[in-house]
Amino acid sequence: MKKLITLEWMKLRRLNTMKVILLVYAAVVPLMYWALSYIQIPIPTPIPDASPAFIGLPDSIFQFPDVYNYVAWVASFFNLMVGVIIIVFTTNELKYKTQRQNVIDGLSKVEIILAKFLVVVFLALAVSLYTFLVSFIFGALNGSVGDMFDGVEIIGVYFISTIGYFVFAFFFANLVRLPALAIVLYLVSTTVEGIVGLVATSTYVQFFPLTMFSNLVPSPISKLMGAPDFMWGQGGRVALVLLYISILVFISYRVIKRRDI
Repeated sequence: MKKLITLEWMKLRRLNTMKVILLVYAAVVPLMYWALSYIQIPIPTPIPDASPAFIGLPDSIFQFPDVYNYVAWVASFFNLMVGVIIIVFTTNELKYKTQRQNVIDGLSKVEIILAKFLVVVFLALAVSLYTFLVSFIFGALNGSVGDMFDGVEIIGVYFISTIGYFVFAFFFANLVRLPALAIVLYLVSTTVEGIVGLVATSTYVQFFPLTMFSNLVPSPISKLMGAPDFMWGQGGRVALVLLYISILVFISYRVIKRRDI
């Protein structure tokens, strides 16, 4: 295990794409979260044909425990962007025959996919810890320190969600192998799911993979607007996302096993 971690880190730390994307992520997440204070949400009025009324989000968005949910929800919009790191990293290895050299040096294909899954976990852990840090700083500056860990469990749910996005990216990278095409297909996959959702029964749309990854962190704004909850509870959604992750890892393993890398 230590050998795999060392080997992957030696390759990952030279990836400029990772550095750029993580810097953008680090800057954009707190800025977008801070911008929530300017959002106005519509409220229903009892008078027909009346102009819609709007209210701002409550001050609790910057306080414990709500701060964790809001920051994790904002950060989840950028998981697709961070997933590009996985595609570039994986397709570079295929392009430059790094995986083939690893096999020649004695690694099995099981160890290769395990090594890549460790990279997925590392990136998911990094962005989740940063999300926690942003939440904690905002909450400590604006809320009571006594309940500072109330609601922190949503960061763990966000961690699982990011693993889902990153494993999905790894799946595309191995399936397509061409970096530009893999990135395009990966980024437009959300749109494709949306188009399919328009013709599918609305009940089943929530079970689509990327929709599940996205909805794992509930939208606190939708709750304020009275939007209906999902068919399954949080525990059921987590279980289904873990199932999707297992399936994508298994398919990726079969692709790697069958192909001449």
